[in-house]
Amino acid sequence: MVERTRQISSFFSRGLVALACLVVFQVGLVQATDSTEVAQEQRIEIVIRDSAFLLTKPAPIRPGLSTVIVLRNEDIIRHGFTSPMLFGLLVHAEGEGIASYGKGIEGVYVDPGKTLVIRFTTERPGSHPFRCDLHPQMKGEFLMLEVLAV
Repeated sequence: MVERTRQISSFFSRGLVALACLVVFQVGLVQATDSTEVAQEQRIEIVIRDSAFLLTKPAPIRPGLSTVIVLRNEDIIRHGFTSPMLFGLLVHAEGEGIASYGKGIEGVYVDPGKTLVIRFTTERPGSHPFRCDLHPQMKGEFLMLEVLAV
């Protein structure tokens, strides 16, 4: 009888450990899924200061993922932002209560002291220049990399 009780106790202990491992594994899957969803949006922050584009956190962009560009104009004059990368894409631009959404947006303007957020998804890897159409000396470049899964 004692041996049978030990077997039953051992069986339940193993079952509880297996159940605990399953719960931890499932929680890990949920966390991995959540972080994957967050990782699916790439964010680029650009500050405009002294008539120059300054990338605050430079990083390569991957094609096929939602991309968010945050433009902060810290100058005392209006600046533009245009890039051939945006041509023909569905682009959503918003800031200070104004939103623009559609295909064929070639550029946007950012007033002094304002922030503009641009959202889009592109499939075209390569080098993509951008510039201020109001001030020709203001230029930059995005590098879009195709990263192969291992």
